[in-house]
Amino acid sequence: MLQSERVVAVAPRVASGKWVGKEGFVAEAAVQFERIGGTIARLERELEKSRETIAEMAEEASRNKRFQAFEMSLENSRDYKLTDLQRTCKDLKSRLDAIEGDRSKFAGLTYKSFEPVDRKLAELSGLGAHIDRIEFAARRNEVLFFGALALAAFSLASRFFF
Repeated sequence: MLQSERVVAVAPRVASGKWVGKEGFVAEAAVQFERIGGTIARLERELEKSRETIAEMAEEASRNKRFQAFEMSLENSRDYKLTDLQRTCKDLKSRLDAIEGDRSKFAGLTYKSFEPVDRKLAELSGLGAHIDRIEFAARRNEVLFFGALALAAFSLASRFFF
């Protein structure tokens, strides 16, 4: 009887007839076939384990490739955002430079930021409103003066002609 690659001792039988020499050969061949069968079974198990290992390695490689693509997309996104931010800052700086004008020309200005300029504009607009009220009062007084003058001229003229 055979178990895997080991041979269990078989009790010798008494052979008779013309098969006596061939029986030993058949027994040896059977033992060798059994050993080859065990070896094939072991190799098949190892092959299956190797296939599983290769499948796991392929899955890991695929996972690493997806992760690397994800990292690359994050890096590209970050680079695009930084480039866009730089472009926006340059545009804003050029607009501000256009608003401020030539700095060397106005180096002696009193107002160095927008806040004091805004306060001064508010003060001047209040002064402008006050000037508008004074102009309205002057026109009103002018109309009243010319009205009184016309009334005086009319009363003088009526005294001479009536």
